[in-house]
Amino acid sequence: MSVRTLVDKLVAAEMKRMPKPTTAASRFPDLDLFDKNPLLQQELDRVRRGKPMEPKLDLARYQLPDPSTLASSSSSSSATATATSSTTSTTNTTVPTPSSTQPSTTTAATSLGSISDADQTTMPSGSEQLPEGRQQWLHAVANANAQLEHQAQRIVNLELVQKFGSNAWNIHNYQMEYSLSLLRNAVDAKRTEVIELNKLRKRDQLDAAESLQRMEAKWAELISSTLQVEVASASLEAELAQLKAYEANLAKELGLPLVQQP
Repeated sequence: MSVRTLVDKLVAAEMKRMPKPTTAASRFPDLDLFDKNPLLQQELDRVRRGKPMEPKLDLARYQLPDPSTLASSSSSSSATATATSSTTSTTNTTVPTPSSTQPSTTTAATSLGSISDADQTTMPSGSEQLPEGRQQWLHAVANANAQLEHQAQRIVNLELVQKFGSNAWNIHNYQMEYSLSLLRNAVDAKRTEVIELNKLRKRDQLDAAESLQRMEAKWAELISSTLQVEVASASLEAELAQLKAYEANLAKELGLPLVQQP
């Protein structure tokens, strides 16, 4: 029997006496996520049930719809025709035709801002009612101002990226390379520790194997000597029994009393 087989048998016998390993779910308690935040807890429950988000994201805020489209989506079919004709005539009289050159962001923002300011100055009080076409145009102008501001912010962000993006990415790449070198050094150090630990374990196991072999040889020697003593004792006991029987027969033939040995 090799040393590895003997060690495997000893390890298997020891593992049978060990308690069975528990699962990860039984070792850790249940974790209540977002226990102190009902809104996030509600969203987590919705995701678990697989329900869609309500209300859905309003994509109209990211578009620039025509006032006629807004009117058609909010009014009936008869009112739609009236609102469409009124908004069409308003479009023909108020919206200028685009020129050959594209206006800048600042010019567009200024013009739209002036339109919005003019509308706000002429907007009636809360008790009065605006015409439906005028309401749609006010909503369209407000949405256009918001979209124009978003576009201006995007242009600023793009200019910042164009100016500082390359340097920022170079610095980020340098930081990532430095982090990667640190992680590689840590992995190499741990790998070296594992190799040294395996060498130490192997040396200890070889020393233990030599000790086990010496003790096994001594045990076999003691067992052999014990068996030899037992065989010799059995042989002497048989010889002693034969001598006692011979003594008894001889005393009987000679008519002598048998002397009892103490």
